[in-house]
Amino acid sequence: MSPRTQSVCRNEQGTALVELSVSIMLFLFMAFGIIEYGSMINERNALTQLAREGASIASRNLTSDQNMLDLLESTDNALKFATNPSKYRIFLAQITAGNSAIPTPTCILTDRGGLTNGVIPPTQPDCDLPANLVTYLTYDAGLGTAPVQQFTVVKVYYEHDPITPFGNLTWFGGGGTGNAPTVFMSEAIF
Repeated sequence: MSPRTQSVCRNEQGTALVELSVSIMLFLFMAFGIIEYGSMINERNALTQLAREGASIASRNLTSDQNMLDLLESTDNALKFATNPSKYRIFLAQITAGNSAIPTPTCILTDRGGLTNGVIPPTQPDCDLPANLVTYLTYDAGLGTAPVQQFTVVKVYYEHDPITPFGNLTWFGGGGTGNAPTVFMSEAIF
């Protein structure tokens, strides 16, 4: 083989190696992105389901507030509350209708979990219930009662833990280096 032919073969091998390296990096980036987004979607779905089921059960007054929080905390789903109490916060608010003595609704709020970063607790007196729903709980002298007697609100916060090396990048919904982690929230009203 002539020296010129050997030089061309080596250049082609080098080019192929560079192309392979770039292709592998792009493939890994896409694969990690798919895995990270899949994990985030799974956690958000579990959080939404937990809030809806919790509010549905709590609205029926089947158990005390503390027992309800125990039940929500003990669910064994993708969120794994039992093993990471500092990664979640659950708020359970029972907003009851006003009466002739106190016409505005009142709220009893209980909570559980150790997460504080990115958490906004419901505020009194109506526990952040939308204004159009508060009117249903306000005492109506003409009716002698409020149109609705109670609403139950469950608000759940959860801190996402990245499962891939790229999970903390802002591109994947992470907080980025040095920023706060990603915190998901779901709320249900019954």
